[in-house]
Amino acid sequence: MSRMSNYCKPCVYNPKLRTGETACPFTTLYWDFLDRHKESFAKNHRMSQQVFGLNRLSDLPQLKERAQEVLEGLQQGSI
Repeated sequence: MSRMSNYCKPCVYNPKLRTGETACPFTTLYWDFLDRHKESFAKNHRMSQQVFGLNRLSDLPQLKERAQEVLEGLQQGSI
C-alpha cells in the first residue's frame, strides 16, 4: 500500500519501477529530471539526499533511455 495515496492502484504502471514497459512514467521522469539538474539541486540542502540517491541507481543508463521513450510518447500522444 502506498503511504501517500491510493490513486495509483488502478493504474497499469508500477510506481516502484524506474525502467521497463510497466515502469511508472512519473517515477522515470522524476529521476531523469533530477539527474539532468543534479548540479543545481546539490546546492540545495533539502534536495541533497535525493541527489545522493542517484549514486545508488545502477540502472541510470536504462532509466535515461526509458525517459526519452516516455517523452517521445508524450509528444506523440501515445502515453
